[in-house]
Amino acid sequence: MAQDVPSALEELGTPPSAAAALATLPEFARLWLTRHVGAPTPAQRLAWPALFAGRNLLVCAPTGSGKTLAAFLPVLGELLTGALVPGVRCLYVAPLKALGNDVRKNLRRAITGMREHLPEGWGRVRVGVRTGDTPQRVRRRQRFEPPDILLTTPESLAVMLTQRWVGDVFGGLRWVVVDEVHALAAGKRGCDLALSLERLCGLLGADVQRIGLSATCAPLAEAARFLVGAGRSCAVARTVETGELTLRVEPLAEEDSSFLTALVTRLEPELRANRSTLVFTNTRALAERLSWRLRQRFPEWVDEIAVHHSSLAAARRRQVERALKQGRLRAAVTSTSLELGIDIGTVDSVVLVHPPGDVVRLLQRVGRSGHGPGLARRGLVLTASPAELIEAAVTGASGRSAQYEPLRVPACPLDVLCQQLVGMAARGSETADDAFGLVRRAYPYRDLPRAEFDACLDYLSGRRSSPLAPSGRGAGGEGEQWLPPRLTWSGDRFRLVDERTARLLRRNLGTIVADEPRAVRLTDGASVGDLDEPFAERLQPGDRFLLDGRCLEYRRSEGNNILVEEVIGRPAVPRWGSGGAALSTELARRLYLLRGRAAEALRRGPDALAVLLRDDYGLDGAAAVALAAYFEAQERVSEVPDTGHLLIEVVPRQGAADCYLHTPLNRAGNDAVTRVVVHRLARDRGRAVHSLVADLGFHVSFAGGEPAPDEWRTLLAADGFDADLAEALRDSPALRERFGRVALTGLMLLRNPLGGRPRVGGHDWGERRLFDQVRSAEPDFVLLRQAEREVRAEVCDAEAARGFADELPRTTIRCRRLPRVSPFVEGWTQVAPGPAEAVASPAEALQRLHAALTGSGGG
Repeated sequence: MAQDVPSALEELGTPPSAAAALATLPEFARLWLTRHVGAPTPAQRLAWPALFAGRNLLVCAPTGSGKTLAAFLPVLGELLTGALVPGVRCLYVAPLKALGNDVRKNLRRAITGMREHLPEGWGRVRVGVRTGDTPQRVRRRQRFEPPDILLTTPESLAVMLTQRWVGDVFGGLRWVVVDEVHALAAGKRGCDLALSLERLCGLLGADVQRIGLSATCAPLAEAARFLVGAGRSCAVARTVETGELTLRVEPLAEEDSSFLTALVTRLEPELRANRSTLVFTNTRALAERLSWRLRQRFPEWVDEIAVHHSSLAAARRRQVERALKQGRLRAAVTSTSLELGIDIGTVDSVVLVHPPGDVVRLLQRVGRSGHGPGLARRGLVLTASPAELIEAAVTGASGRSAQYEPLRVPACPLDVLCQQLVGMAARGSETADDAFGLVRRAYPYRDLPRAEFDACLDYLSGRRSSPLAPSGRGAGGEGEQWLPPRLTWSGDRFRLVDERTARLLRRNLGTIVADEPRAVRLTDGASVGDLDEPFAERLQPGDRFLLDGRCLEYRRSEGNNILVEEVIGRPAVPRWGSGGAALSTELARRLYLLRGRAAEALRRGPDALAVLLRDDYGLDGAAAVALAAYFEAQERVSEVPDTGHLLIEVVPRQGAADCYLHTPLNRAGNDAVTRVVVHRLARDRGRAVHSLVADLGFHVSFAGGEPAPDEWRTLLAADGFDADLAEALRDSPALRERFGRVALTGLMLLRNPLGGRPRVGGHDWGERRLFDQVRSAEPDFVLLRQAEREVRAEVCDAEAARGFADELPRTTIRCRRLPRVSPFVEGWTQVAPGPAEAVASPAEALQRLHAALTGSGGG
């Protein structure tokens, strides 16, 4: 039976008066605020009475609405005048290290200001930061002299919870502040944090007051439940954006020059008109290329143009943040690292290069301009193709009407649970029953079945059900084991096998799975940033590449360091692991709806289409003209796909036929549908096909004649869809790759072994060899099940695909034979968000599997 979810979720109503809200604060806090900050914002007026009453609280308010002071001012009021209690009293957790550094500056400024209104000697409150960047000497000092307020990340908190001294540091904890709740709750980092917070409460033997901060978020009830966990109440303080939103969508001018040249040309008037412009790209590589080209084009601004992303050195990122906040940058080019709530001062305008893929991200990015209550937000979205133009139009219209993507909290990720169970055992022994009760208080695990929990313990203990235990031996049995158990048992209590396992755990905690980066340093020792391992391995002396908007020439390697010198020349662009922005499920449906509405308007004439684009989607000028021409071109060649119909375009070629199916699904949904079609064709007809998936459609290439409309109904039928998808994924590269990542998070494989030894069998050993050995020994292995769930939910959107198949009997199928691909199909292979993924047939997958198993590289 599931744990009770919070029954008392109360959304607070009209904010009280400023006087009523200020009355909940001590006098010195009121004096400082009114003299140095100003009148309290609506978010603060809602928050302070609730926090004064001791309630858990989620504050959902626009960027720049004073959320930090909404959360911390009551806390500071108590800390500055209350009795001194050793240990951390308030814990702040954020998804970005930079957020913690930013909040520390703001808190120290507030503390210094408030102490001026206190008697001499009062107001001793220390603020500390603990992240992966914190020096070891500072960490040691924090153990013996912990700050009153500690700012950290989910990963660093998990590491601290494995230490035996953690009870001494957090024994007096009263408040936990979680920043950017929506960004954490949507992924495994949030699940990890939710378990860590329950472990903190278990350590204290009592609950703490939880305060969550978020900007754009829906539904609020889901975010609140994630914040407080099962069985606890939460108040919600929501304020709406009052500042004007000005959002322009423009196509880049078509010309003979390259995309990047056209982009720089269009950006010039923006940079000249504004004091400070923030430019978002969807990848780090494009951010580097664009900053480089801007510096080349405008050498007089070379010191006023900077790039900012997560692969730059921490010191350089902080330098860029300071310069941006102080108004010393004419342009800052970033990927995603400045999306969240870092205080960047006043930005006049935000430019998005390519649509961002979802509504929440659009509003977060545009909200970085007008960073203050009631200030206007100005955004410009530049598109590189008509397909992008449609996406940007629909995203912008959805943002204006607050149609956000719903927050989806992952359900019971078992690899994260395995990591946390080992973390629990690091501090001493635990009973399975107590641990299970604690885990189920975390909202993502509220419905966790006991059988799944026990399976995780079996795997970690090397029991008979684990594929890693010797045949016929359970936990604690004698004999050599391929992967030693992490846990051992004494009666009904489990604990770590030894201290070595504890050291391994601390080196391998975290849910962010990526290749170990290679540090890039100038030959004088200054840190520049890092490169992904695959790119770094290919470098030869003399090779040049971009990093920090600078052309760097590779000289040599020393350990994990890439030594470079800055030179003048034309550099290559590094490739990092991020794949750009993916189109959300909800936006895909709205894009398809726009197509249907455009088709209907076209039947009434061009003027009707122009009115639709202007009134409902905010497009005029060049954007409206370009989009109208796009729809008209599609109608001339084929037709604009409409709701209630499935359009299949067939382009014959010698000995084969290319079929293009237009669907209301995003890439992940089409991935699932395509895999089922390919599997059924191979199984039932013995036909080899090639396929390509994209947003709003997919392509299947047949040798011989194409299927008739009735055959398509069979190929796409809902009957047996789930089973056929599972079989299609069984030997897919996607499942193998995901298992490798899950095995790392679940501590089956180690990212950072002791002594820095390389991972056994090479970096892809988990997906290349371990996958087959695990599945052969234990087909229902707990981490294999987790990988299968993730592939079905993330790589493939199985739920949306199944919904499409369920609707098929009520859908008319129209087949059109064309001499060439239609304009809509041409858009599938254009820039955003990258090349469509090829889906292999079972025969191709089997061939690759055979090659992997017989190739070199060992276990």
